[in-house]
Amino acid sequence: MPTRRENLLAVLRGEKSAWTPCSINFAQWYGHQTNHNLLPDELKDTKTHIEVMKLLGMDLFSRNIDCGIRSEYEGLTVRNESEPGKDGQRHTSTIETPHGELTQVREDQQSMTTSYTVEDYVKDWDKDSDAFMYALERLKFSWEREHFAKWHKVYGDDGVVLVPVASSPLKFIHVNFGLDGSCFFFMDHPKAAKKVADMYWQRVLPLFEQIANDPDVNAVTIMDNVDTPFYPPYMCEEYWTPYIRQVVDIVEPLGKRVFVHACGQLHGLIDQFRASGVHGLEGMSHPPLGDITIPDVKNIHDKFIYNGGFGAHEQVTMSDDQVKQHYEKFFGELDGWERFIFGSSCQTAITTSWDRIKMVVDLCRQYGGSSEWEKNGVSDAPQTRAGVHRPAG
Repeated sequence: MPTRRENLLAVLRGEKSAWTPCSINFAQWYGHQTNHNLLPDELKDTKTHIEVMKLLGMDLFSRNIDCGIRSEYEGLTVRNESEPGKDGQRHTSTIETPHGELTQVREDQQSMTTSYTVEDYVKDWDKDSDAFMYALERLKFSWEREHFAKWHKVYGDDGVVLVPVASSPLKFIHVNFGLDGSCFFFMDHPKAAKKVADMYWQRVLPLFEQIANDPDVNAVTIMDNVDTPFYPPYMCEEYWTPYIRQVVDIVEPLGKRVFVHACGQLHGLIDQFRASGVHGLEGMSHPPLGDITIPDVKNIHDKFIYNGGFGAHEQVTMSDDQVKQHYEKFFGELDGWERFIFGSSCQTAITTSWDRIKMVVDLCRQYGGSSEWEKNGVSDAPQTRAGVHRPAG
């Protein structure tokens, strides 16, 4: 029988898999429990969320690791300063250019183990354009491969490293201009927006080429957060789809796969997903929080992989019985569909109980086909708490 890695690779190739890979993304959950001394006793000796995934017998397909992707502004001074903020540290990053300074401010929200931006690099395009374009011309990406190699070894036969590479031009502009600022920029300065998108992509595309040509890399993910309200179709058509298509055209001929992180309202972007050729969306949200259904996903294109299924309702608001009923129906609708990786719909909420996580892993094993191992004569597969056999390997 296949190892977990071999089984995941079969899913990526669109071949028949021995079971549905279970790869719940709970890096933020683990970080929160660690930061606030909330880890359950059975996890006290663990150091990373990957260790916990292994403890649960999961199929490793996590993007929340340092694979060595770096960026810098060559020849420019970047000052990074931190000071106490409202609910954690306040971080100020300042890029010095001959045309003035660009400053971004982020604040940690310690109570929720997250952070948010309170001041964007570009606040007024008319005033900041010269400084921003000067910095963008000097933006350089690099890959410190030893970080990837470390995790590739840690994953071993337990999974496939999903290498988080960089964002699309649309997300890049969103991050540097802010949500409101980027929308005004696209509307008021379309020629400049296209110039920024193309210039940024010229700098990041060689990175995709380098990583894709590595023999140990099987899948990459573009670090966006695709969502119809933030990424309306007309914006995607101009600043997202053609660029994703270029990455797919580089990666696919090498037998590898391209994912994009995407959660929220996705139905309105189905045509863009189809046109881009993206092989899968990582962290997809299903109804009622999301609006894309299993039939929708199956009809995007014949290589498309669904990664998701564990949303906030199943994490924190449903009773145990409701969760069991939900997944009996959910996996019934999948009807043995091969191109599916069971994962979190974006992340696992920090308030999710450890018992709920364990129960859902067992349900995925039950409804996802790993109980077939027993029929195939694998009598030494480790038992879950629910009594469902987990694949060995």
